[in-house]
Amino acid sequence: MVERMRSWHLLTAGLVLAVVQVLAAPAPQAQTFETATVRDSRASFIDVPARMRWLQAAAPDARLTASLPAAQDCARAAPVAPPAGRMAIPSHYARGDHGPLNPAYEASVALYRRFEATAATLANLYVATGQATYAQCLLDHLGRWAKAEALTGYTVSTAPGASNQAWYQAEWSTAAAALALSQVVHEPTLAPAQVDAVIAWLHRVSLQQIGHAGGDHTCCNNHAYWRGLHATMVGVLANDAALFRWGLGRYAVAMAQLGADGRWPLEMARGELAMHYQNFALLPLVLTAEIAAQQGVDLYAYRVHGRDLHSAVYFLARTYRSDAAQHALGLPHQDLRAFQPGRGDLAWAEFYRARFGTDPLALLASRPVFNARTGGSATLLAYRPPAVGR
Repeated sequence: MVERMRSWHLLTAGLVLAVVQVLAAPAPQAQTFETATVRDSRASFIDVPARMRWLQAAAPDARLTASLPAAQDCARAAPVAPPAGRMAIPSHYARGDHGPLNPAYEASVALYRRFEATAATLANLYVATGQATYAQCLLDHLGRWAKAEALTGYTVSTAPGASNQAWYQAEWSTAAAALALSQVVHEPTLAPAQVDAVIAWLHRVSLQQIGHAGGDHTCCNNHAYWRGLHATMVGVLANDAALFRWGLGRYAVAMAQLGADGRWPLEMARGELAMHYQNFALLPLVLTAEIAAQQGVDLYAYRVHGRDLHSAVYFLARTYRSDAAQHALGLPHQDLRAFQPGRGDLAWAEFYRARFGTDPLALLASRPVFNARTGGSATLLAYRPPAVGR
């Protein structure tokens, strides 16, 4: 069964990648994706061993200290049991893709949020302390969901009014699980068979996820980028170069979608949440670029029609606080809650600053940033106090 799935995946990944390459010319850059391979299946989205050594030797400032997760007796903690039966999650919004929230939504995803937060926290505790117990606790945590074949019990429909929220939730939780596992997978005390079982589950989940193209919007908006994120990370862990390249292909789609001024038109169509979704799209794309960097692929340098990821960052930086700029775009008054200091939505900016030396939205001065779906505490994993240097 696994071999049949892999054969199907290799065929469809090649077809999809061919389409992406047409959309995302020039040819030399497309060729980079075509030949990209997994160099290190035990690499993460950061250099984990190097970060662990640095944390042990560093003199932390208040912000780095605040990012450290509290120690816990994880072996005795109540497990986050996998969901029973098929995933039943109503739409996030009461109607459409923005506006009032569906009051039933939050309760339906609470279990998945606990799963994601537990995975990210255990992974971060391992990076912060080097204690193998936390790595084992994380593996046990993911193993429960693997044995239950969680994150696979959903259907996808393009029928008018149909909710695909379970599909979206699975993409987020898969990314959270894969990024967490990547932080501990090199720990030598973990049983290889247990690690392999969890990776095989994530591989099945990821293949199922990308088997659905989505509708006119979800084929190519931030949901496609989130699918690309988990495909890239799982492709590394499973040493599946085709899946890895499929994830890179979603990044190419994102660059091809950029407008001349750096906006994503599909995100700008989200009314009062346009700025929120421009920012939300950056989360999976920056993490995908960080994963690729660990495999020797420079996605930050990838350009389509003269535009790259920096174009999207610059557009957001000059627009999210400017009523005049938003009015010129024809946008209504924006909901800017995502841009409050300390919000998990800003996790991408922490990695961006660590790589390029600039705080892109000038929002990282005080509180640390945690986002379970992008590896947990971005501050713990990427930040260095100014006095210490990069």
